[in-house]
Amino acid sequence: MRFCTSYLLAACVAAVLLVTPAVAQEASSQDNSTHPGGADEGKRTQTKREGPVESQAVQTTGDGRLAEPTPGAGPKPDSPHAGGVDPNLPQPESKAEALSGTINLSSQDSGAVKARTFITPDVPDKVDRYTSYHGKYFSTRFGLAILADYNAFWQDSESITQVGRQHDQWDDRSTRFILSGTIGPESHQMFYFASYAWNGFDAPQNKKKTWEFSDLIVTFPVGPLGALTFGKTKEPFVYEMVGDAAFLPSLERVLNAFFTPRDVGIALSNTAFKKRMTYTTGWFNDWWVHGYNFDTSGNHFASRVTGLISINEDGSRYLHIGASARYAGANNGVVHLSGKPENNVTSNYVDTGNIPASNQKEFALEAFWTRDRYSILTEYVRSQVNATQVANPSFDGFYITGSVFFTGEHRPYDRNVGFARRPIPLHRYGAVELTARYMRLDLDDKSIQGGLLNKGTLDLNWYPNRRWKLGVAGGFVNLDRTGLSGFTSILQTRIQFIY
Repeated sequence: MRFCTSYLLAACVAAVLLVTPAVAQEASSQDNSTHPGGADEGKRTQTKREGPVESQAVQTTGDGRLAEPTPGAGPKPDSPHAGGVDPNLPQPESKAEALSGTINLSSQDSGAVKARTFITPDVPDKVDRYTSYHGKYFSTRFGLAILADYNAFWQDSESITQVGRQHDQWDDRSTRFILSGTIGPESHQMFYFASYAWNGFDAPQNKKKTWEFSDLIVTFPVGPLGALTFGKTKEPFVYEMVGDAAFLPSLERVLNAFFTPRDVGIALSNTAFKKRMTYTTGWFNDWWVHGYNFDTSGNHFASRVTGLISINEDGSRYLHIGASARYAGANNGVVHLSGKPENNVTSNYVDTGNIPASNQKEFALEAFWTRDRYSILTEYVRSQVNATQVANPSFDGFYITGSVFFTGEHRPYDRNVGFARRPIPLHRYGAVELTARYMRLDLDDKSIQGGLLNKGTLDLNWYPNRRWKLGVAGGFVNLDRTGLSGFTSILQTRIQFIY
């Protein structure tokens, strides 16, 4: 535990020392160039035009083109990022949709992104017309997400003794059929999102139903308070949980031991300070989904706050930080933490078993730094269990991920929800990304010996176009548990299609 805490503090100090000079220089140049009363996002970049003279000056951000007033016609409009509007991101139809935090579907791409062409075939535009409807008081869109993996394992004898033989296998990681859209007049539009998922052949192993609603929500605006989301959704805790999971730098999450993937509840979300800050807080309890008695089912309260410390004009350089807290009541008087080594089909490598307890309190820190093609994403989580029969144990985990796009892309930051969206390829042959990650889960403390897991992973991802992702990841796992030190090598491949 002390190692993780010391590491986190050292990483934060190093990040501040490395980033502060650049942020200060950037802020200084922006402040000197802003017009009175305008946004603080920096000086606009004018493009060199070719061909016929246009009636208005044209400003570009990425591949987007935004009209500006002609010279002398008044102050220039705010930077696109001052209001959270990025030409490379879809523009939500309503405030409720903007704050819902749901996945970023390709069918919702902005015109700037749809105009790009790639050497790999894309879904014809007419399919969009057949799979969506936009009326005055109702709209709907059909979406599809397919993720398929192949997993291969190499274990030493101690690893086999600890967790059993892990078998090479294909995994239908997820297949989801999605409907989303808006209801009501433009001034008071509600947003709905329904995702019906096939959880693959490993569903019984992961204690899931073969078919189930992974998401089923309605979000509606509540004036200056923001928007309320009700239904089965994510708890606002930990960046890699609330973000677009399919487009995180690495193929799998690592902090699963500390959160519940989906719960039924209600959450309030909003932004502040020109969308430089987001906050979400909510209450969750899915007793009726699992058939628990309400009196013995744990109430969960979770909150997440983010801050956008700096961002440049085109959104390719930014520093995001965040913190979240979670209170999770025990189910039937026990708390149980377990986790896998960045893989969906393995056994639980770390596992506390059932701990008689009344609740657990968790705290998490996150930071995401992007500078053009380079980025660093890191998180730390600590859990304190309020045990009833043993001394209170504490558990923690962290990871740090570095990423580089050889082809120059970055993950665009969505200021409505406080996390980055999927990368959009800049070139006809797609985007190529290399990531490296080190992670650590420590579920050993006092009388609880759940295991200590360390893993290093390299990922190579190729995004042929805006809908596809092909990835391969190799990692080395060391597990200290039951008095043994086991070693596992894991190779994972992914084919992913999001429509």
